[in-house]
Amino acid sequence: MSVEDPIADALLGESAYERLQAERHTLFQQSIARKLTWQGYLLFSLAALYPALTSLPPTVRRSYFADSVAFSAPKVAFIAMVGVSLVSLTGVGHAAVGVWRLRLGRSMGEPKARELLNVEAVCSLLGFVTGGFATAMAHAFVLLGFGGVDAVEGYVAAGGGNPFTQAGFGVDVVTVSVVALVSGVCLLILAAVLSMEASVRGFDREL
Repeated sequence: MSVEDPIADALLGESAYERLQAERHTLFQQSIARKLTWQGYLLFSLAALYPALTSLPPTVRRSYFADSVAFSAPKVAFIAMVGVSLVSLTGVGHAAVGVWRLRLGRSMGEPKARELLNVEAVCSLLGFVTGGFATAMAHAFVLLGFGGVDAVEGYVAAGGGNPFTQAGFGVDVVTVSVVALVSGVCLLILAAVLSMEASVRGFDREL
C-alpha cells in the first residue's frame, strides 16, 4: 500500500510554485481555497455582531445604546470593521494569487512563483494574524457586554476603554454585519470556483 506524501510530491513535481512552497517553513501551507474558506468563516462570525449586540442584557443596552443598536457606532463596531476589511482584502489577494496560478499553470517560472508566494504570505499574515486578532478582540468585547454593566465598568476601571461608547467614526453596527456577510459569501464562492477550476484543469493538488 502506497502512502501519499504531499510535501514529497511537491518537491519532486513539475510545479515551481508547489516546490518552492514546500521548501518554506510557515504556518500557512494550506491551499488557497482552504484559506479563503477559513476567511469566509471569520467574516461570518463578524456578521453576527448585530444579533449579538441586540442580545446583550437590557441594562447594558439601556446604558450604552440610547438609540437603536443597529445604527449606533460603538468602538466595538469599528474594531469589527477593521477585522472585516483586513480579512476581506487579504481574501481578495489570496484569490488573485489563485487566478494567476491557474493562468500560468505549470509554465510558471521560479521568479514569478517566488513573487506570488510572497504575496500569498503577506495576505496570510495580515488576514489570519492581524485580521484574526481584530476579530478576536471584537468577540471578546461582545462577551464582556454579556457580563453586565458591572463587568464593563470593572474593565474600564482597570484601565481599558469602554468598547460600547460611541466611537465617532461613523461605522454603525448593521453596516459591519451586512458587509461581513456579503464578503464572507463572496470569499466562499471564490474558494469553490478556484477549487473547481483547478480540478477541471487537472491540477494534481488542491489549489
